[in-house]
Amino acid sequence: MNSKPRYLSRVGRCTSGSATVEMALIMPIMISLMVGGVDFGMAFSAHATMGKSVRNAARYLGSLPKAAACSSWAIANAKNLAVFGKVSPGAGDSALVSGWRTNGGIDNNVSVDCSTPSIVIVSAKTPYDILVLPGAHTITLSTQHEEQLIGD
Repeated sequence: MNSKPRYLSRVGRCTSGSATVEMALIMPIMISLMVGGVDFGMAFSAHATMGKSVRNAARYLGSLPKAAACSSWAIANAKNLAVFGKVSPGAGDSALVSGWRTNGGIDNNVSVDCSTPSIVIVSAKTPYDILVLPGAHTITLSTQHEEQLIGD
């Protein structure tokens, strides 16, 4: 009878495995925070790249003569400039943002709006898969730039 309380008292004072238990409890939380931070940084970088690309495409169209700025060849060149960083990409060139295409579906495209006189609006959006929960969550990155036509 006397041995059970003594054993429980000794087990209660033992601290030899407490660091392992603490590590097992804290490590999944720390890994999730680190992966989330990296994922946020990658999404932020992709959005910044999209913004710069769309701005460059809008400035390209804005620098063309007004009659040519909204022609089909100029819009195709602007889309290539936004997606690939070049007006005429080669066969092996990859998109600046992973998975981005010039003529994707509703969730993956670059569009040019010339409906407002003397202004061209280039906008883009693309889905971004969150790393923390792959396949389960997707956000849509979108950006837009408006440029006044200054060409002859």
